[in-house]
Amino acid sequence: MALSTILVPVDGSEGANRAIDMAAKLADGNDQLRIDVAYVVPIPDLNEEEQTKFENVLDMMKEDGRALLSDAVNRLGDEAGKAEALLLAGTNPAAEIVKLCDQRAYDLIVIGNRGLSGRKEYGGSVSYKVLHGSKTPVLIVK
Repeated sequence: MALSTILVPVDGSEGANRAIDMAAKLADGNDQLRIDVAYVVPIPDLNEEEQTKFENVLDMMKEDGRALLSDAVNRLGDEAGKAEALLLAGTNPAAEIVKLCDQRAYDLIVIGNRGLSGRKEYGGSVSYKVLHGSKTPVLIVK
């Protein structure tokens, strides 16, 4: 199967950096491949009044997300020209990633494993939730 679109969710972790590196390797030599790099700004579940009070902090979190995405795209090196940076927001990063996959036709999700151990690794990680929630094939990079 030839790949034409890859999604790489990032969060600034070493696992995410390894996922970006893997996506760059997969894209090497494939001029038709598009890489979407996505970051989900973790927005707490707030009522309207709390959102108004929290607006400045949300703006800072979004700006931090844009910087993180810029760093991630730059990390792709020669493959950066094939990339699109997507800034998402939501209370559940895994759910937002799965929703994005439902909206766009990705051939593969390349996501980092944050190195969690024990029960948290199998029940609480974003990569685990994406693996089990998405219809798109998932490559978890350790």
